[in-house]
Amino acid sequence: MDFSPAGSGRMAVALAVLAFVAILVWRTMDPGRLQSLTWLLLGFFAFRVTLGWLRSR
Repeated sequence: MDFSPAGSGRMAVALAVLAFVAILVWRTMDPGRLQSLTWLLLGFFAFRVTLGWLRSR
């Protein structure tokens, strides 16, 4: 894996961390407005990570 700033290794680690946090949100937060906001923010960060990886290719 390439862990340079434009490497795919960093993207994989970032997406894995976001997935882990998403699982924690799903398991620990009560459904409602705050959980929806958290899902939205996690999706936004995942989208930014993916866009940054695509831009660096």
